[in-house]
Amino acid sequence: MKKVWRQALAALLVLILGIGLSWYLIHTRKRPPERPQRRPALVVRTMVAKPQPYTYTVETTGEVVASRVAELAAEVSGKVLWVSPRLLPGRVVRAGEILVRLDPTDYQAAVARAEAELREAERALAELSAEAQRARAEWESLHPQVPPPPLAVKEPELSAARARVSAARKNLQKARADLHRTEIRAPFAGRVLSVSVERGSYLVPGRAVATLYPLEGLEVYAPVADHFLPYLRVPGFNTRGPGSRAAVLWEAGKKVYRYPAQIARLGGKVEEKTRLIPLYLRFTKPPSPPLLPGVFVTIHLWGRTYPSAFRLPAVALHRSRGQTFVWVVEKGRLSRRPVKVLQETEKEVVILGGLSGGEHVVIQRLLGALPGTLVTERP
Repeated sequence: MKKVWRQALAALLVLILGIGLSWYLIHTRKRPPERPQRRPALVVRTMVAKPQPYTYTVETTGEVVASRVAELAAEVSGKVLWVSPRLLPGRVVRAGEILVRLDPTDYQAAVARAEAELREAERALAELSAEAQRARAEWESLHPQVPPPPLAVKEPELSAARARVSAARKNLQKARADLHRTEIRAPFAGRVLSVSVERGSYLVPGRAVATLYPLEGLEVYAPVADHFLPYLRVPGFNTRGPGSRAAVLWEAGKKVYRYPAQIARLGGKVEEKTRLIPLYLRFTKPPSPPLLPGVFVTIHLWGRTYPSAFRLPAVALHRSRGQTFVWVVEKGRLSRRPVKVLQETEKEVVILGGLSGGEHVVIQRLLGALPGTLVTERP
């Protein structure tokens, strides 16, 4: 029994000595000097900021419209005897060209009657004037010192006869005008929009026969957001001079036609659904090939020109807590630079202030970057 206790006590002493020796060796050994860990530099894409003139541009879509549409209507009644073969939708007609003829028979007869009535009234006036002259001469021979009374020289009859002549002349003018109105003419050179008359039909005054618009009366309706207006020249709104220049693009199949234009005026009412501001553009020369009302087009507007601005990819712009900024590289480290944005699109941002020429701007997204971060540039 004593032997067992001695063995257990010896084992315990050995264990205690081992633990103590291990503790001593751990706490008395020399530690190697700590070396600071250096993080690798962040690789970023950059570009050199270069100031250049920039013209504010706006792109929108719009529609070709006719600024004026004339509705041709009959001014007299009658049967349609002839319709011009050129009176078809889409055809171009000349100013003064006869488009429709009505039966002139009744109106020719009216002119003949009016001419006869005028001749009769003029004959009666001539006879009465001769009688009045004879009566005046007779009175003056009998009463040389006394002015003749009006009745003696037939002045009331003369006034009535002159009135009948004047009325007959007006009746003749009206009859000739009605005869002229049996020919419905184009009031200006234009393109026919619609036709609503056929040969053999009967027209009454006010009955529409066709609608057309002037060849030089096409405009382009171009709605834009109100925040674009300060950058554009709009006659009658913010300038008395000419409006901003524009380009109208019409894509017909695989071909795109380009037409020069200019802002002409502001519309009269904000669009109810979109709240956009309507602008109207006028072509600076007749469209060739011709455009038709209702065609949808793409519109480029050029506004104010700024002498010095910076054009950067859209990914260069960052936002945080209401601040707009870009990252620039200074001495190998990131620096945050607040900037003033002039214009921003999906692909590009235009900086007006906050940058200097020659600075290296980061043109990629940086998540969690901090000012002072060590970076390596690559183009």
